Amino acid sequence: MRIRPLFSFAAACRLAYDGGDMIDAATRLADYLHRFYAPDEFPALLHQAESWAIARPLKGLRILDGTPVFRNTLAKYMALLAAGAELYVPPPSVMPGDTAVLAMLAGCGIHVADAVEGGFDMVLDCAGAHAGLNPRYGFAELTRSGVPRFAGCHHPVFLADAGVIKMIETCLGTGESFFRAMEFLGYGDVQGRMLVVFGYGKVGRGLVYYALRQQMDVVVVDSVERSTEVPGGVRFVHAGDLKAVHAVLRHAWCAVTATGVRGALEEVFRGGVPDGLLLANMGVEDEFGGSVPTKRVLSDKKPLNFILEEPTSMCYIETTMALHNAGAVELLRPDCPVGVFAPSAELERELLGIVSLKGRLASDLPLLGW
Repeated sequence: MRIRPLFSFAAACRLAYDGGDMIDAATRLADYLHRFYAPDEFPALLHQAESWAIARPLKGLRILDGTPVFRNTLAKYMALLAAGAELYVPPPSVMPGDTAVLAMLAGCGIHVADAVEGGFDMVLDCAGAHAGLNPRYGFAELTRSGVPRFAGCHHPVFLADAGVIKMIETCLGTGESFFRAMEFLGYGDVQGRMLVVFGYGKVGRGLVYYALRQQMDVVVVDSVERSTEVPGGVRFVHAGDLKAVHAVLRHAWCAVTATGVRGALEEVFRGGVPDGLLLANMGVEDEFGGSVPTKRVLSDKKPLNFILEEPTSMCYIETTMALHNAGAVELLRPDCPVGVFAPSAELERELLGIVSLKGRLASDLPLLGW
């Protein structure tokens, strides 16, 4: 059944009398997206598209958006087009993408072009893949893993991952998508099984949260003392105690990495992998290192959720994409600082307020302290 669009995006587009092709393309995208998503799954991006269709804050600006291309990414593009941007998307390189969605972009008024074309006013980057470009106003970076590539950058770099909003995606969204991916691969029967989570940052916390919801036996391994931070019923093992780590792994069903560090588990598995132990990676980097053959890890060491048609469900990623988009407007400020800087608390409160009022995740936000 087709979901009837709510909110007032169509009305906003009618008010944008100078919108032209960009507004038409944004409207077509909104119509397409409502076939798959209810309005409460992407309230922040819908609100952004509505307000920007009138204000047109990015009118005439050439923007390269390196966000991984999947169906829900189209909602991000919708808002940028509504804002008046001339939008360019590079072919997938650093991160995977959906080739079917990529093929749709030209028909949506979006240019698919290699980043070397240059001449961009700003770059909305992911993992610092295009940090070598020279955009007029600067960059908005989606991930913390991309920050090292901007060392010494003489442009402003708005870092979406420095704010609290990114926790919706990296904590709740990544945890949920790990279990969707495992089920997709035929490993959906997880109750009572032991899951060893390496790393207890934002991604690790989300993995533990969803594992406990599915009544798994959970062990956290981290190089930082976390014994007082893990939830009740979760065991903690320090990564430096290799004997204890190996003892846990001998009884585990699956070990999943969420350290964010390339080769973090090199020493752990130098002596081999226990028979029958499933291995999965949820980070961008190869966290297992050379001691574990690529084929021994599910999805050949790539982030496991990227085997899915939608690696992160719309409701978990849309607020992050809206914040990344908002970084483009922030870059236009005359007092925008050079170098990496975080989103303002005011900007994040505005977006979280929309999600709290109109989003289906409203009841989950208190779990993250909001």
